[in-house]
Amino acid sequence: MPVPASSQCSAEPTAQDALPSARAATSVGRTGLFAIGAALLWGIIGAACPAAPVDLDVPITATWSGIGLREWAGRVGHTAGLPVLVDRRLDPDTAIRLECREEPLHEVIARAAAVAGGEVATLDSSIRIVPHGMASLISRAEAARKTRLASLPSHQRSVLDTPLAWQWAAGARPRDLVAAAATKAGIALEDVAIVPHDHLPAMSLPELTLAEGLDLLLCPFDLRVDWQAAPAPARVPTGSIIAIDAGLPPPAATAKPTKPAAGKPPGRRPGPRPKGPAAEHIYSLQVAAPLEELLAAIASRLGLTLDLDRESLTRRGIAPREIVRATVKDASRDELLAAILGPLDLTWTIKGDTLRVFAPANP
Repeated sequence: MPVPASSQCSAEPTAQDALPSARAATSVGRTGLFAIGAALLWGIIGAACPAAPVDLDVPITATWSGIGLREWAGRVGHTAGLPVLVDRRLDPDTAIRLECREEPLHEVIARAAAVAGGEVATLDSSIRIVPHGMASLISRAEAARKTRLASLPSHQRSVLDTPLAWQWAAGARPRDLVAAAATKAGIALEDVAIVPHDHLPAMSLPELTLAEGLDLLLCPFDLRVDWQAAPAPARVPTGSIIAIDAGLPPPAATAKPTKPAAGKPPGRRPGPRPKGPAAEHIYSLQVAAPLEELLAAIASRLGLTLDLDRESLTRRGIAPREIVRATVKDASRDELLAAILGPLDLTWTIKGDTLRVFAPANP
């Protein structure tokens, strides 16, 4: 069935124990040198920067070295707070090799899309990496759906606006998923037979409305649902599956005037950008401490919250309490993290006030 699913002891010093005893040992110019126990030296210039609101303009710092596009999209979707989905017409195994330093998230996604020969469509509930020329069409189709739903009686519209969790197993067929979703909602959906036979990869999405979920399933086949009000006293509307561009006004009629921005997805207003901590801080570190405790200490000093992906570390055979030894002097924040995580082939991202550390599937 488719669809909506309702819902060991060590003599090594620890970073956590050392932190409370940190004291300013010396000062040269603006650099403060802090002694943390016998093993950890920490230098900072300036104060921690405030966290930025979460949006597609927030700068992120990350490195990816050959991860497949579909897996990359899943990870970036976690960072973006919206699912990032790869169109079936693009190669999901395209190797993504990117390095970004304080780069807006929307630009990072656009760069990855370009590597795969596609472009980005940013919708209300998802970010799509689609073939060139499709982004504007998909955005116009979403606008048409909103207009049509707004014209429905409120009691019929509410059926389509109900948030649902969407998930299916590998090999599921889109035609079956669409039909089952409509049946479960009690909706008569015409022309389901035009949905091609195909098999989908396993998917688990955050909540989407019924109308959004159906169009998400149909979009890769250049289809969408056209909704019509049903005669009273029906409690649900009727729908028919049509070509995605059927009845849409030309692009010029719906385009919003915006400043040209190469690769920037539409639909998100810029938010305030944080100051770049790497440009304001200098770090010195000499350490021998368990990985997780060291990262927690570093995150705390940076004013960040640590998100350590233990499951990915376990798959790589790295224990969270594995002892890490590193010496860094007068390094940027990025150089500091690279010195600690690079030897372990771990990847990190910073989004807002969260430092995420994980082991990529294909180092």
